[in-house]
Amino acid sequence: MSFDGTWKVDRSDNYEKFLEKMGVDEEKRKLAAHDNMKLKIKQNGKQFSVHESSVYGSVNYFLDNTFQFEVDIDVLLVGEWTLNGAKMEGEFTRQDNKKVLKTTREIVGGELVQTYWYEGVKAKRIFVRQ
Repeated sequence: MSFDGTWKVDRSDNYEKFLEKMGVDEEKRKLAAHDNMKLKIKQNGKQFSVHESSVYGSVNYFLDNTFQFEVDIDVLLVGEWTLNGAKMEGEFTRQDNKKVLKTTREIVGGELVQTYWYEGVKAKRIFVRQ
């Protein structure tokens, strides 16, 4: 399993509904549907550094370190990513309502699959290596 590399979103499943549940306004949901989100992951054994860039901005972080980021102007999340076997697992708490977003990343058939769960809504984004 190697997450190392640059990944670009290729397709999504139920992502707009997930963003709606998160409270993202309609205009940003429409932009996100055509977002060219990129992940730059540097992996050295079990150590990871990650740079995410999307319509919402960009964020840098390391696994096992708490960080915060905004999904929308009023949606601030705080949490961290960890490595559990062959999966990256993230758990993030909204600061406005304390509800929890859970997400995973795993390599499936050469693609990076990110799955999100929030308040009963499940979504996926599938990334291809560039």
